[in-house]
Parts: sequence; structure tokens; C-alpha cells
Amino acid sequence: MSPAGWTDNLEHYLGRWAVPYLTRGLVAMNAGAWLLNLASPGFSSILKLEPALIVQGEYWRLLTFLFVPPSSAHPIFLLLFLWFLWSIGDALEQTWGSFHLNLYLLLGVTAVVLVAFFGPSVPVNPFYLHNSLFLGFATTLPDQKVFFFPIPIPLSVRWVAAISSALLFLPALFQPIILPGILAGLLGYFAFFAPPFFSELWNRFRHR
Repeated sequence: MSPAGWTDNLEHYLGRWAVPYLTRGLVAMNAGAWLLNLASPGFSSILKLEPALIVQGEYWRLLTFLFVPPSSAHPIFLLLFLWFLWSIGDALEQTWGSFHLNLYLLLGVTAVVLVAFFGPSVPVNPFYLHNSLFLGFATTLPDQKVFFFPIPIPLSVRWVAAISSALLFLPALFQPIILPGILAGLLGYFAFFAPPFFSELWNRFRHR
């Protein structure tokens, strides 16, 4: 069950179409795209979200932009990132269920695609979607401990998420044009966690 009650009704009608272990597939495709780009430099260019090329018939870009590997990532850091993505994806799927995790990602992907089409000059980056998963994990399981290389001590995931969120929005202060892309990538988080947050605030206000 997800933190947003409105998604439970959708699961009743659409739950049978849920794709299990979706983040594992995302990890596998990211790893495969990185290897192909390593073997054939420039391969990732055919994966990027380019609205003008999509209109011309390259429809695969609507999804493959999720697999574009970081161009400057060291193999060790990429491996750690993919392992972490696998771990938090499995944890969320076990807690929420496959349908809710699918919907969470679908909302973010749809928003990013729309921003790319209606704001061609706005940079889009799959990293914002990955960060959305991390924020969902930290909000759902805030007491979990995580290790971040090279720090050899366990850190509370809630504090790591708070710091990473601040760092995520910091560049937008100097480059406001990237803000729509960031917010689009986080749409799943807002849709899942904003309703219960405001509902709790309203209940507290009523009781006072």
C-alpha cells in the first residue's frame, strides 16, 4: 500500500497490469547502455529525449532516455549507484507493491516528457527521477541506515535525503531554467506524499 490513498482505487482496476521488479530492469538497462556506450562511444546519443526526433518517428526515445549513462561516471561509482538503485527499488516495491511503484515512476516519466516537449530549452535528466526514488525511500523508511562510499559509518537515510535534496535544488538558484525539469522528475514524490502531508496539517488545524 502506498502512502497516497488515492492510488489504492487505481490498483483495484489496473493492478493486474503492474510490472514486477521494474527498478531491476531499469538497473539492467542502465548497465547495458553504459557497456554499449563504452564499446561504441556516442551510442547513448540515440537514447536521449529529443522531441524533434521523436516527432519524426524515433518513439523509443520516450523511454530510452531513462537509460542514458552518466558520461563522466567512474565504473566503481556507477556500480555503487546501480546497486543502490536496485536496493531502494526493491525496498519500495516490498513496502508499496508493484503497482504503486510503477505508478510512482510513470508520473515522473510522463512529466519529464511533457516538459521536454513544451519547454525544448529546459534540460531534462533521468537523475531527477532516480533522486525521486531515493526521496520516496527516505520518507517511507526514514530510520534506515545507509553507507556512502568512502564514509565508513552508517548514516540515517532521512538526513542524507535532506542534504541531497538541498544539493539538488541548489543549482536552480543559479540556473532557474533547470527547475521545471527537477520538479517534473519529482512529480511522483509530490503526488504520493503531498496529499497525506496536507491532510495531516488540516486535521491538526481542525483540532486546534
